[in-house]
Amino acid sequence: MLAGIALAAAVGLQAFGAGIADHDAPLTSTGAVNEEVTGSRISARVRAVHAAKAIAAPKSGGERERVTAKGIFIIVEVSATATWEPQRFGPPRLLTDSGRRYVASDRVDPMSTITHPYIQPGWWTEGVAVFEIPPGELPDSRILLAPSSGFIVEPNGPEIEIDLGLDEAAARRLTSTAKDVYELASRN
Repeated sequence: MLAGIALAAAVGLQAFGAGIADHDAPLTSTGAVNEEVTGSRISARVRAVHAAKAIAAPKSGGERERVTAKGIFIIVEVSATATWEPQRFGPPRLLTDSGRRYVASDRVDPMSTITHPYIQPGWWTEGVAVFEIPPGELPDSRILLAPSSGFIVEPNGPEIEIDLGLDEAAARRLTSTAKDVYELASRN
C-alpha cells in the first residue's frame, strides 16, 4: 500500500513538475520591428536598428564622450508607452540565436538611453538601447524589454520580446556598413 501511495505521489509530482517550472517564467509578448507589442504594463515598438564602431554620447557639462566598441555597437531605436501608470525599463537584453544574452552596454551613460525616462501612459517616449556584441552574434537576434522591478523580484513579470528581423544576409549588411561614430542625442 505504501508503495502505491509513493508511486502515485511520484507520478503526480512529475505531472505537475513542468507546470511549477513554468510558473516562474515571465509573461512574454512577442512581435517584430515596426509592430506595436503590448504587454500588461508597457507597449513598445522597435523603429530601427543601427550598427556603429563607436558611440559619441553626451556627458555632463555639455561635452561628448567617444567610446569605441570591442566588437560592434548595435543601437536599437525604441518607442514605448505605459499601459496605466508610469514605468521605467530595466536593462534591455539582446537574445541571440546561439542562446547568449547580452545586457545593454554599461559603457554608455543610461541617461542617454530608453532606461532613463519614465514611460508615461498615453505618451510615446523614444530612446535607444545600445549593445556591444561580437558581429557574428547578430543574426536572428531579439531585444527583450521589461519594466524595472526595483527591489521586488517578480518571478513572472511582464516582458516584451521583439525580433530585430536580421537574418544572416541582413546582419552582414548592417555590420559591414556600420557607422564610424553614432551620435547619441542629448536628453533634457
